[in-house]
Amino acid sequence: MDVTSVTNATRECIASIRARSAWLDTDGELPWDRLAALAEERRFEADGVLTRQFAPARHLFLVAEGTVRFQLRLEEGNEDLDVGERSTPWTAVGWSGFRDLRRYATTVVCTRACRTLRFEHAALAALFEEEPRLGVVFLEGILRQCFERLADMRARLTAYSQTPVNFARALQDEGEEEAYNRAPPPLIELLRRSAFFAPLDEEQLRLFAGAVESRYFCRGEPIVEQGSPESGLWVLATGRVALNYSPPSTTDAFALRTISEPGSVVALAGLPGVDAHGASVVATRDCTVYRIGTERLGAVLRDDPRLALALVRRVLWLASMHLRAARALFISRRFEKERLAVSNLLEQSCTQLSVHSPLHTVPHLLGSPLTVGEAFAIIERMAGSGDALERSLAELCQEMLRDVKREHEFFEALRRVYHAVVTAPEEMPARDVRKLCSRGFQQAFRRVRYVVEGEEHLPPAPGQIFIFNHLKNHEHNTLPNNFQLTLDSHFVSAMILDRRYGDGGIRVVRHSRGSEYGHQAYYDRLGHIAVYTHESDRIQETPEQRQTRQNEFFETAGGYLRGGTNLILSPEGTSYWTEDSPGPFKPGAFRLAASVEPEPLIVPIAVAHFDRRIHSTVCAAVIKPPFRVSDVLPDPHDRERVRAFLVDLRKTYHGWVEEARRLADAAAKS
Repeated sequence: MDVTSVTNATRECIASIRARSAWLDTDGELPWDRLAALAEERRFEADGVLTRQFAPARHLFLVAEGTVRFQLRLEEGNEDLDVGERSTPWTAVGWSGFRDLRRYATTVVCTRACRTLRFEHAALAALFEEEPRLGVVFLEGILRQCFERLADMRARLTAYSQTPVNFARALQDEGEEEAYNRAPPPLIELLRRSAFFAPLDEEQLRLFAGAVESRYFCRGEPIVEQGSPESGLWVLATGRVALNYSPPSTTDAFALRTISEPGSVVALAGLPGVDAHGASVVATRDCTVYRIGTERLGAVLRDDPRLALALVRRVLWLASMHLRAARALFISRRFEKERLAVSNLLEQSCTQLSVHSPLHTVPHLLGSPLTVGEAFAIIERMAGSGDALERSLAELCQEMLRDVKREHEFFEALRRVYHAVVTAPEEMPARDVRKLCSRGFQQAFRRVRYVVEGEEHLPPAPGQIFIFNHLKNHEHNTLPNNFQLTLDSHFVSAMILDRRYGDGGIRVVRHSRGSEYGHQAYYDRLGHIAVYTHESDRIQETPEQRQTRQNEFFETAGGYLRGGTNLILSPEGTSYWTEDSPGPFKPGAFRLAASVEPEPLIVPIAVAHFDRRIHSTVCAAVIKPPFRVSDVLPDPHDRERVRAFLVDLRKTYHGWVEEARRLADAAAKS
């Protein structure tokens, strides 16, 4: 690193600031020489570090030449995530020092040799205190860069969004009551409580209040459009709005976050460094929004440069909050590491957040499905905190964890189903326990996005064999006793068969291992048929004993079929990931069908994505036309014919699973 003359670089920098400023004071020359006196030229080689995340923000760097990369340090220093790269002349690095946090938000590394101007934040603060007009013009350029980085981050974020905005679904959220004609709080009280306006004094608040006009929007109504230059500060008074973003490559709008905290600035334009709205804002609940007209404030801001500087600092704070939220959402969606995203978000504010704040415990509580509920209780409580920072962080956590909350509610529903089954009264018949189970899963699957196709292929009468490709379970659905309720089989039973026939049918399940107490207690109480597979405990038996066991299975299963009860089984005998499904088929299901009089139909159901986290996918089931074994396999005892049939059916089934995957993907985008 080398220290040289700063004269030429400083002149270039000042010329760039003056050329881009829309709020430059034309009534008098600004003291650029005082700004130049604070600049020091610094050179960094490739891989040189300008700032380190969370270190005290003592310096601001303006990169005249070179390329820098912004990184977030994740999980105790074991991983760095790239969140942007810039090579534009005069890229600002370390601007978080202008905020009260005074900590660097990212680690910034030179990917090419860099020539920079370095300023001490303390010296800049002292200069801007004496020369607020200079501070406004200087920070105007920083703000433009902040919103450019925010747009870049949002574009990266939308690449990992599940779906474009679906307003019909957003407006039908369950569990929320509409509050019509709710009176907004008194304006000054609202501004005092607002995290954006809170640092301003009473006189400044009244200046803003004097430029307010109230607007009412019905849910579904647009408030501002992305890219619109309509000037103003838009402050939410009542209701809820959604921020949506359309990246340059598409016209689709992707959901960024929702805002319901009264006093939140939900849109702004026509201010220093902010020419147009960076996102669209739509009312998702009837709401009242106060628009503070910058055209009415313009003269006041020019006459009172201290107020203008205070406003620019607050806009810088707002931009940093949006950028922080976008980065946290990126971590959450890109890596499905919600706990890590929340931890990173809170760590960036830990020096301002009270050491007694319950929010500090949230990342730890999110580490286990058993304590996630406590985390949400804390977040909900802190969303009503009297501390503006706690409220803001809690609202960001709620937004990041919205799908995790739905996943948690699904997990809790699974726990309730299991408990209801294993604690059912002994005198309750197994058929009634299965009905209880189906009702519980129908409630659970209300939290899951799913699609079913081909229900017209379901036979009019029960007593048929339903086969499906069996998928693995995601670890997030593991109950405290280490038991995993298979989602695909329960979906077929509860959401397809029970709804059509009023009964979820009998499943063929594997015998539990000796250590699987939860598995055994559950399936025993449901009265399903257990068979031995390679995943069961090994048993020692002769060929005759094996044949006897098979005959008993055929007789038991045949009895259910002849009695008009559907049978559900997977021909694979084990589970696979959707991408590898189905596995090799075994002949048992088809030999069973051939042994029963009258011969039942085989109804194939292809399922997809039940092996994924339910909060980030759409599950799908495709019901295909039924067939009889006698129509495709005249002699079920001809081993070669049976083997060829199973190989062909597996190939066909693979195409059906791909069809289910495409159906799920299409539903995700609808």
